[in-house]
Amino acid sequence: MTNELTPEQVIEKINGMFAEKTAGMPTHDDVNALKSEIESLKGFEKKSADMELALAKFEGRLEAMSEKAVSPKAESFGSIGDQVVKAYSNQIESIKEGKSINLETKDTTIVGDYTGNIALSTLEAGVNRIARQVAKVRNAMSMGTTTSKFVTYIQQTLQSTAGWTGEGVVKTEGDLKYQEVSVEVKKVAGFIKISKEMLEDLAFVRNEVNTDLMETIDNQIENNLLNGNGVGSNLNGIINQATAWTAGTFLNTVTSANLADVVRTSIAQIETAKFMATHVILHPRDVAKLSLSKTTTGEYTYGAFVVNPVTGDPIIAGLPIISTTWMTEGTFLVADMTKAQVRMREGMNIQVGYEGDDFKRNMVTILCEARLVSFIKANDTGAFVKGTIATAIAGLDPLI
Repeated sequence: MTNELTPEQVIEKINGMFAEKTAGMPTHDDVNALKSEIESLKGFEKKSADMELALAKFEGRLEAMSEKAVSPKAESFGSIGDQVVKAYSNQIESIKEGKSINLETKDTTIVGDYTGNIALSTLEAGVNRIARQVAKVRNAMSMGTTTSKFVTYIQQTLQSTAGWTGEGVVKTEGDLKYQEVSVEVKKVAGFIKISKEMLEDLAFVRNEVNTDLMETIDNQIENNLLNGNGVGSNLNGIINQATAWTAGTFLNTVTSANLADVVRTSIAQIETAKFMATHVILHPRDVAKLSLSKTTTGEYTYGAFVVNPVTGDPIIAGLPIISTTWMTEGTFLVADMTKAQVRMREGMNIQVGYEGDDFKRNMVTILCEARLVSFIKANDTGAFVKGTIATAIAGLDPLI
């Protein structure tokens, strides 16, 4: 073991050695080899607190292993099949003469008393985690960073005017007005308490806890970016700021209306507000209903397998669909997602420490948190159209 390795690499290497030696029945030679490696670590120049804990754990495992270790056999008899072949070859002449022979075989047995499970099972790598919704909405938004508690922007509240005029006539006078708008950074956080013994005795636990906490925070961010109500510590989500769908001139004009018609009229509403729609957000079951809808004669009313050839995302009315369980089933959102802003103040981070009576109870608190703000500028709310699918279809179809 060299001092060129980091403490983490040393711990990983020793873990690998233990796994290799305990894959079968450990011998005294195996125990001595591991003991030599652990002794060499005590003089390691870069020992960290984690490494000290790991060394103590390794010594405990080594002591348990030494109790179960066996001495290597002086003679290997091989399998019963090997012994039959050997005995057969020695008695070949007797067999040729038509005589019968007796074969004496010796079973290969495990010497010693072993009651553990290490040699009787194989541990699959990783942990079977509960499935979570993959973050998709955030990837379509305009991401950035901030170094302040507030993000401030200048919003135009009145634009200039002009008009055609004749010779000698007073020209049209216009005016410009602006307003300063500030939005506050919000925090999302979660923690878990765990015993020091569990962290020390189960090598995979710390990574699993960290991963699960980060995935939880990630899911909270994704949900709030879409559905946050802006109250208290919640983000002001896209749906909370979107414009309601209206049939407009399409009211009662589209026979046999379906979701594709709703999306198309939503695009028209967005373009009328002088924006360009980029995405449609739907619940997965509504995406399936869209693909499965058929005419009375069995033809698909919309292509069941229309996808973007580059990204593989399903497409409706020329727009990619973001399919997410964070969208309420039966509702829709059509949007110019470039107008949805996210600014990260503090990226996701993990902290470990004592809280309350943790020290007395030999517990540690693992905390994960992030700080960010999301907003849609007031003049851009027309770039987002939301509604209920059934209500919108009824508004388009004269027969419903």
